Amino acid sequence: MDAVPDDLAEAVHRAARTTPPHGSDLAAVRRRARAGRRRRSAATAGGLALFVALAAGAVPLLAGNAPAPTSRPAATSAVPAAPSSPSPTWTPPAQRLVMTVDPARHGPGEDLPFLPVEEVLADGSVRRHPVPENFSLGAALPDGRLVGLVYTDLLPGSPRADGPDVEGLSIKLVVLGADGALERSREVRIKGQGVELIGADQRVAYLARDTGIVTHDLATGRERMLLRSSTAGVDLLTASRTDVRPDLLVEQRDDDGCRTDVRRTADGVRIARLTVGGVCENGLRLAPDGALVAVPYRRLDQSRDRREQRLAVFDTATGALRTDQAIGNPAMTPGAVHGVAWSDDLTVRVAWTGLPVNAGRDVGVDALVREVTTVRVQ
Repeated sequence: MDAVPDDLAEAVHRAARTTPPHGSDLAAVRRRARAGRRRRSAATAGGLALFVALAAGAVPLLAGNAPAPTSRPAATSAVPAAPSSPSPTWTPPAQRLVMTVDPARHGPGEDLPFLPVEEVLADGSVRRHPVPENFSLGAALPDGRLVGLVYTDLLPGSPRADGPDVEGLSIKLVVLGADGALERSREVRIKGQGVELIGADQRVAYLARDTGIVTHDLATGRERMLLRSSTAGVDLLTASRTDVRPDLLVEQRDDDGCRTDVRRTADGVRIARLTVGGVCENGLRLAPDGALVAVPYRRLDQSRDRREQRLAVFDTATGALRTDQAIGNPAMTPGAVHGVAWSDDLTVRVAWTGLPVNAGRDVGVDALVREVTTVRVQ
């Protein structure tokens, strides 16, 4: 049995979740604020990560307090130290591994107008990006920009009827430059409708609206319908987790088990349904070429009577399972997956948290360990 109490492990898992619920009303803003408070109370990212004996392929993260990259963790036999400067043949990862973190690590009395977003670089070091308050990350672009939504209650403390038609709610699409400067800020809320940012590329952001998924031109704000919910036969706004590219959509819904539907955006036809025996985690991610999709999930390991975090990778065209393996190491009680990113078309990195299984029943959640595991698909 796990040495960490079930209620503590579950609290860690809940506190570590970063994907906000869908919605376009004041309640959504307040839910985000409550989730932020839960993350602070659980110290999900508080203090420096503990260093533990690691299984091959798992790298501990060390987060500093400045926007610049932190000192690199000590090299292990599985991950050699990176050179001081990239070699001529070095190429950056196809996708950036970015995690939204909590500001609780900062000392008391610090006046911080931004909540940090942390990026795990290819060499294992961590760079912190300052972002506006109430910023919900949608995508980290290869050129260093961040795209997200900023939710603002314009009438704080003012009593009014809540709901999709509520007055005094702003939802802006913002683009932050690689240096953190604000490049774009545009209102995208349509009163009476919901909106979620589900992804972005160099040219457009992908927004889920009541009618379906639209592309929003980052430069001009012009929107074009990519896939109507009526065409797909499902409400695309209510999906729990989504990833999208111009030709392909993958989505999950929190219903019975962990199922991922793969759809063509051209006609909405479902070409595959991917199923794993467990509960879906945040981090659903298509490979850069769209041929594979990474599905993080957790399940009960019957042989050891404990929960475990896993990553399944499927072929999007055929639905074939390419790999399914445990994330982390046996010395950890799973917390949650914080981020997934493909280094190339066959290599995926997973940022996750956990607690030492031998920590004892009096352990606090400040003992949370954050690491990265690399999965290579054959």
